[in-house]
Amino acid sequence: MNFLRATLAALLLLALAGCSRGPAAIRYGQDACAHCRMTLVDQRYGAELITPKGKILVFDDLGCLLAYQRQSPAANPARESVYVADFAHAGRLLPAADALFLHDAQLRSPMGSSLAAFATEADRASARQQLGGASRLLRWPELPRSP
Repeated sequence: MNFLRATLAALLLLALAGCSRGPAAIRYGQDACAHCRMTLVDQRYGAELITPKGKILVFDDLGCLLAYQRQSPAANPARESVYVADFAHAGRLLPAADALFLHDAQLRSPMGSSLAAFATEADRASARQQLGGASRLLRWPELPRSP
């Protein structure tokens, strides 16, 4: 009986260790940006970076996340998981690699990056139309990572 319990416990631990770590819910109004230290308040913006060791860092603006990746000697973008807030569905996070981005000076992001993320092309197109259509359409690899 003890052997069976030990085997089941070991299998459970192995199964839990193999689970991928997804984003945690951002606590808007409580969490502080890992880069600029401002409290996250606008649910249309924000991002999470999960390090290879599982540490979760939150950012109030995509510009802060990009600056952190650029400036941090410990950052390893190839091994980090990044999630971004869906502008069209406040409070929902999506993988940055799958997101569609819009850069428009009329977007009033918390730290002025003027970047927003969207899950669908329809949502991005709708936002672009509301902003006047002069926006830049981007994907994750195209986001500005230089100072």
